[in-house]
Amino acid sequence: MPTVDLPTGVSIYYETHGEGEPLLLVMGTGGDHAFWQPTLPAYVDGFHTIVYDNRGTGQSTCPTDPTSYSMRVLADDAAALLVELGIERAHISGLSLGSTVCQEIAINHPDKVRTAQLHCTWGHTDAWLARLFDAMTYPVERDDIAAFVNQVFMMVLSPSYLAEKPDEVAAIERAYLLENPHPPSREGLLGHLHADRTHDALDRLARITAPTLITTGEMDWQIPIRYGRAVHERIPGSRLHIFSGPYSSHMAFTEMADEFNRVSRAFLDEHLGV
Repeated sequence: MPTVDLPTGVSIYYETHGEGEPLLLVMGTGGDHAFWQPTLPAYVDGFHTIVYDNRGTGQSTCPTDPTSYSMRVLADDAAALLVELGIERAHISGLSLGSTVCQEIAINHPDKVRTAQLHCTWGHTDAWLARLFDAMTYPVERDDIAAFVNQVFMMVLSPSYLAEKPDEVAAIERAYLLENPHPPSREGLLGHLHADRTHDALDRLARITAPTLITTGEMDWQIPIRYGRAVHERIPGSRLHIFSGPYSSHMAFTEMADEFNRVSRAFLDEHLGV
């Protein structure tokens, strides 16, 4: 699949799958397009699905200055990618950092958005989240990506999944780092974490007019449920789905794939043709 040079100054790697109305999937902090592979089958039988590597990940350009990364910058990349692909309007769906990128797309490029899905989302990095992102940054600044991986997957996976499925956890971690042909880099991770730490859209969320689905999970330790509720309260007419049970983690899209795919796909099908 190709890499395209964008007017935003970076080259972006992307893949397209399936046919139908366009759907853009935006992954979270340090994750490349491959994280969407288990989810793609839920979409490709009815949607022209685009997955890509945000700047700082995978095969896309990785600027070295962390302060050059922001959700607005990442959103402008996404909007420019749609233009380069000749896509007038798309359904957009993002996970964690990807969800905040989708917020900025919907706010600043509303003409590009059919619907928005914001999974594991937050509207403003408050003091609690700032400390969490500082803790995530610490091992990366010391070039200990393995410690970062160990710490992050403790937070994004549920205690039940960690305890009951150690082989699956090990496979996820290997795929992210050791077996990844384009593994996360210090520069890219620091850039994404800078974007996480500086995200602030809460007072602008009311500008989002596209039909919006927000999902959050009872067992999400990284972005607790209160943040998804706050986003839901700010976006007029938005819908909130709360995953429940022992596997309702930040990675519900993996741990509760059947429910995640069912909820996400149903929202898309409901808004075909918007």
